[in-house]
Amino acid sequence: MAKSNAMVWRETSGTVGKELTITKKRSGSIQIGKHRRGNTVDPTQKQLNIQSRFKMGTIYAKSILKLPDIYALYKAAAVKAKKDQSAYNLAVRDAFIAPEIRNITTALYTGAIGSTITVRAIDDFRVAGVKVSVTNAAGVLIEQGDAAMHANGLDWVYVATVLNDALKGSVITAIARDLPANETVADVVL
Repeated sequence: MAKSNAMVWRETSGTVGKELTITKKRSGSIQIGKHRRGNTVDPTQKQLNIQSRFKMGTIYAKSILKLPDIYALYKAAAVKAKKDQSAYNLAVRDAFIAPEIRNITTALYTGAIGSTITVRAIDDFRVAGVKVSVTNAAGVLIEQGDAAMHANGLDWVYVATVLNDALKGSVITAIARDLPANETVADVVL
């Protein structure tokens, strides 16, 4: 894809003779590329899955246009991003990418009330929340709840509210969720 700011292209956009496609970007730059022709083969399952995810992303992006608070977050990020980004573009991208749980730190979790579990969760845009659950070795849910964002902006801290006498074999499960409601689940066994 070639870029041009030549005067002849400044007010031009569209397809020229089914050979070239001219696109004017938000920044004012012009992109010239080979005209894309229709596919002659059926899409693969992987392509269909991506198309489905893209549809969901566009539905999400359209919905945030009606939510002033969330739209303002994406708009502010678009201003900081590289050229030719909009709040809509960032929302579509955010819908494509689920949050990532980097680690679950249980060094300070002793099973006592008030002990803590720390979850490091990141996202391409923003982690909306982290839920933590503690299950004993027999599979019985001991407790669950929302973790609070740590001051460093990366970690989420859950404070135990129920005594866990049988610490060995307990499973700590963290679920990180982003604004488009993508979820990622991670477990650690004590």
